[in-house]
Formats: sequence, structure tokens, C-alpha cells
Amino acid sequence: PTPIPPASAFGSNPNSGSTNQMSLGGSNSFEIGGAMSGSMGGPIGGAPAAAVPTATAPAPHVFDPNAAAAKKNTDDTNAMTPAFEEDYDNEPPLLEELGVNFPHIYSKSKAVLFPYGKHAKSLDSGLIENDADLAGPLAFALGLGGELLLSGKLHFGYVYGFGVSGCLAMTLLLNLLNPNGAVSAWTVVSILGYALLPVNLLAGVNALVRVNNLGPWGMVASVITIAWSTMASARLFERGCNMRAQRFLVAYPTALLYSAFVMITIF
Repeated sequence: PTPIPPASAFGSNPNSGSTNQMSLGGSNSFEIGGAMSGSMGGPIGGAPAAAVPTATAPAPHVFDPNAAAAKKNTDDTNAMTPAFEEDYDNEPPLLEELGVNFPHIYSKSKAVLFPYGKHAKSLDSGLIENDADLAGPLAFALGLGGELLLSGKLHFGYVYGFGVSGCLAMTLLLNLLNPNGAVSAWTVVSILGYALLPVNLLAGVNALVRVNNLGPWGMVASVITIAWSTMASARLFERGCNMRAQRFLVAYPTALLYSAFVMITIF
């Protein structure tokens, strides 16, 4: 057997006064007795911290009515708490949020009534292209249907049918003809809707006096209305979409569209 060396051969710790003892066995295991101390006399690392017990709330039972009521009150409180505070003082007007701008509607209506006057020239191209409001066109379409109703004609379906199909066809045609980029469908709807104003005037006259009973004068009034709406829409397309070179190609399909509206007005 291997002799075990004495404990004094391993030395001692002068600070603690304890002696480190090691025993070597056949299993190559050793034990170091005593507490290790630093140069300041305290134990290195200190004593292990005692675990602090945490109190966990018991899970509420499924059939506990008090737990269900407490959960409902918590949900109601969270629902009533706003995610952010509304600034009602700086809130924009309702019409502005809806995109209804009466000065713009008035300016575009005057540009349709006087397509080659100073009102049409004063319109900015960005106002026509970017401010594609639908409040004016929707009002003119409803007004045309109401005036036809006063004449004893329930043609709301025809008005919206011709309007939607004509706007889709004109959007496709303008995007094929325009060399300066794409034309928005809302811009087309806005321009064609505003140019419906002369047809509204003819429908108002027809509600008082039957235009088809006026003979040649009724036909002249119808042709003037078609030409008026065509010139107004072509002028707005020319200025809003920068399509001066294609204005006659744009005027032909718009003339066909307004001819359909005039036909359902007088017949």
C-alpha cells in the first residue's frame, strides 16, 4: 500500500488557523477539510443566500362566480381605458375629414360652365389631378336622377350604369394614350362627374318643358349640351393630365358618353 504523507506536509492557513487535510485513497478521490478564507479573514463567496419563498395566488376555479365577476370587471376597465388621448381642440372639421371642400367644388363647377374662360385657366393642374374629390360628381349624379324623376322617369340605374362603365372605359383609354404616366381612376371619375353639370341643366329644363316636343330647338339644345360637356371634360383632362396633344382623341369618347346621358334625358 502507498504510504500516506503527514498533514504537516501540506501546510496550514495562517489567517484561519485551521489545517487543510487531504486524504488520498485508492479511488483517486480527495477531501479538503476546513473553510477557505481570504486575506481579510472572511469566507470567499460567503454563506449561500437563503431562498425567499414566493407566495403564488391560487388559480381561480372555473365555477367560482367571484372569479368570473372579477375578470369581467378587469376586462371592462381595460376596454374603457383609451389607448391614446384624443386632441379634440385641434380636430379638423368633419367635412374636411370627409374630403368635401366647397371652394374647390365651386372652382371646378365654374371651370365646367366656362371651359375657355379665365376660371378654367386659373385652375392649377395639381388641383385637378391630386384633388380628385367625389362629392361634386356624386351630387351631380344624384341631381340628374332626381330631375329625371321629376319628369316621370326612374332612371337611377341608367345614370349609375352609364357612369361606372364610362369611367372605367375612359380610365383604360387615358392610360393608353397618356405619355406622361398613369392616370388615376378617381381623377377620371371626378372630371367626368363635374362635366355632367350641363346635362343637369338640360334635365332641369326638361322637367319644366319637354325638350323632345320642341322640335328642332330641342335637338339644337341637346347638341349644345353634348358639345358643352365634351369641351369642359376635354379641357380638364388637357390641363389636369397634361394631354394637350391628345385632346381630340379624348374628346371623341367623352362625346359618346354624354350623348348617352342626353338621350336618356330627353327621351
